[in-house]
Amino acid sequence: MKTLCLVITAVCAFSFATFSKESLAPPKREFVVELDPNSDVQLAAVGSVRTVESFGVADKTYAVYQADSASALTKYLQRAGLVPKKVTEVKDMNSPERGGGKPAGDRPRMGQKTYVIERTIPGAGRFPEAKKQAISRKSNAAIAEIGESIEWVHSYLTDEGTYCIYRATDEATIRRHGAIAGAPITKVSQAQAVSSP
Repeated sequence: MKTLCLVITAVCAFSFATFSKESLAPPKREFVVELDPNSDVQLAAVGSVRTVESFGVADKTYAVYQADSASALTKYLQRAGLVPKKVTEVKDMNSPERGGGKPAGDRPRMGQKTYVIERTIPGAGRFPEAKKQAISRKSNAAIAEIGESIEWVHSYLTDEGTYCIYRATDEATIRRHGAIAGAPITKVSQAQAVSSP
């Protein structure tokens, strides 16, 4: 009986130690980094930093990175020779699914272009769950009203506002969606190149 208790105790201790190491590791954080338009964003993981996706627009490059910390990202950017115009930590993501909608397809539909939409909404990343769901439902309802010419991919929520990725046939459709959904647009840019690892 003592031997059995010792074996069980040893197995539990080993399992707990393994679980604790994994569960105590700090979660990866995401950051939206605004760079010069001709920045060479590498789509690979280097150390603890991984490029999630990047969007090239006329006046800048948006790159989304996943890193253990802001300092790890800063070191990565310095080593890569990238000088950020702005670095904003992502607090949460929103998407059509949060409000009961369907996810966007893997690729743009025929005739669609990709757009990055900046919205200045202080505290957006820390909104309560119910408010994020309501925002998602409004966006989904606006898409349903407009039709197949627009789809919402996802949005990065920060303390300053949002970076939303949409696909649409033109900028007018993006602006119409914002008006119907009650989501004012600070800036909308057509992405010249969209990439993800």
